[in-house]
Amino acid sequence: MNAPVIDKPDFSGLSAMYINCTLKRSPELSHTQGVIDRSVAVMEANGVSVDQIRAVDHDIATGVRPDMTEHGWETDEWPALLRRILAADILVIGGSIWLGDNSSVTRRV
Repeated sequence: MNAPVIDKPDFSGLSAMYINCTLKRSPELSHTQGVIDRSVAVMEANGVSVDQIRAVDHDIATGVRPDMTEHGWETDEWPALLRRILAADILVIGGSIWLGDNSSVTRRV
């Protein structure tokens, strides 16, 4: 009896967005980025297109509205970032855990 032939799945139509919530600004070495890089390699090896955001490098206003410039903040990059995030099929949020809790950057995102 022959084993069934299983075709390799095709993930080339998928896209993934990685949000790195490290506390370290670019280009400082981030251990979170090291973990993300391993996952990105698996995604790309399987045909998934990947986009990345390092949240701390962006001016993301604090608040609960999609665009905080409409609520008193001078600048807010979140609306543009959100468009990129919503365009992805897969969302991966990577962040450091300090003393058993998420980073402030992860909470902001």
